Amino acid sequence: MPQVSILIPVLNEAENILPLFYEVKKYVPEDFELLFIDDGSSDTTFTEIQQLALRDDRVKCISFSRNFGHQHALMAGMDYANGNYIITMDGDLQHPPSCLPVILEQLEKGYDIVLTKRMKTKDLGFFKKVFTRIFYRFINFLSDIPIEENVSDFRGFNRKVLIAIRKFEERDLFLRGIFSWVGFKKVTIPFDAPSRLHGASKYGFAAMMKLALRGTTSFSFKPLRISLLIGTIVSLISFGLLTMTIISYFQGKTVPGWASLMTVVTFMGGIQLLVIGLMGEYIASLFRESKRRPLYIIDEMINVD
Repeated sequence: MPQVSILIPVLNEAENILPLFYEVKKYVPEDFELLFIDDGSSDTTFTEIQQLALRDDRVKCISFSRNFGHQHALMAGMDYANGNYIITMDGDLQHPPSCLPVILEQLEKGYDIVLTKRMKTKDLGFFKKVFTRIFYRFINFLSDIPIEENVSDFRGFNRKVLIAIRKFEERDLFLRGIFSWVGFKKVTIPFDAPSRLHGASKYGFAAMMKLALRGTTSFSFKPLRISLLIGTIVSLISFGLLTMTIISYFQGKTVPGWASLMTVVTFMGGIQLLVIGLMGEYIASLFRESKRRPLYIIDEMINVD
């Protein structure tokens, strides 16, 4: 059994495979395994890993039949990890391998989970920075489980935590929420993310919105409670307007109300559609869970038992 398992999901990261391997190798003990999870890459990522694995059998790979998503790739890595300590990180070198000794040191001190918090990111655009802040505030407002801002999937944990995480069977995975929910003894260390070496980020606006919805529906009923509150308030306002209309009618006053009527109708319609859409997200999540489809399908494996 290796001392350390390093799990790295990759998607079209062919140019980063070799630089990443050599950087990781500098900072970890000799007794390690480096497990790449190829999440349906369309470039030569799998070929690069294959050639590297021929030179060093500590390099392993699980290749999916198609793209199943970053969270599912991480889960696949955890299903096949053999180390006493497990570290998950991205394959673009924005999770600096120089932090690995600090993570391992904290694990050896007795912490069960070592989280990392990004303090700043080189070359991060203004809009991405603003949206990231909004993303975490939105998640924490709606979620019953606190998710610390800028704490990503760069983390280390021991085998006890790994066994607990493997018990989760849900299809809509939100691992940041799961690692917060399971408890255990945690510590957070800061890091500065360098600019990307090659390629482009796979986490755009749409991907972050999808992750936010998944985190919300997986870990909180608060949106449904907010919908109930909004529905109650709107119903009370509508009842008040109805009462005023009836009183005006019996007083012989006409209600000119075209603009006000249209405002009320469109407002009510918007609220209803919003609540129906929100309920639809929960129902869709239940539908996906009920089908019990596998989290991922493996096409090929390299050096994996």
